[in-house]
Amino acid sequence: GGVTVTVDDGFRDFCEHVVPVAVDRKVPVLLYLATGSVSANGNAAPEALTWADLRDAVSTGLVEIGAHTHNHANLAHATEAEADAEMRRCKELIEDKLGVECRHFSYPWSLASPAAESVARSLFSTAALPWETNRGPEIDPHRVGRTPVLKSDGTLFFRAKVAGKLDGEALVYRILRRGPWRPS
Repeated sequence: GGVTVTVDDGFRDFCEHVVPVAVDRKVPVLLYLATGSVSANGNAAPEALTWADLRDAVSTGLVEIGAHTHNHANLAHATEAEADAEMRRCKELIEDKLGVECRHFSYPWSLASPAAESVARSLFSTAALPWETNRGPEIDPHRVGRTPVLKSDGTLFFRAKVAGKLDGEALVYRILRRGPWRPS
């Protein structure tokens, strides 16, 4: 058992809110970064992170940076070439700009074509895909389950999610065409 704290995308609120709490509580965090939203010089949208922000976060020793494609791409129907371009560019930017190995990947919206899954297996040690709890003696490291914690969850739902008791929630969100993974 155990819980891993992960955050997707990489906006300024990660460094403003998540990193200070992680440092205060000494909790490791894995940020799955969509590198296309990172500002090179701080002159982008006000919510954008900079590479300097990310270097500071990594320097805490509690933040690891994983890939989330360059353009937050929907990989549900991606060809091998499309998936490789998105994933490889993201991985290379992280490694080049931050000087750290990028070993982990998360699919935007938890969607992937078979070709995208193949590319992820070749580039990364792990890949997060389905919205579910990881169970069983053998978990495929390239199909690691994740359960989103939503602002509206409250303590009761948070505890239930941590305990793996709300796996069916994903089905309800998909039927209602709602949820945190809605592709654009």
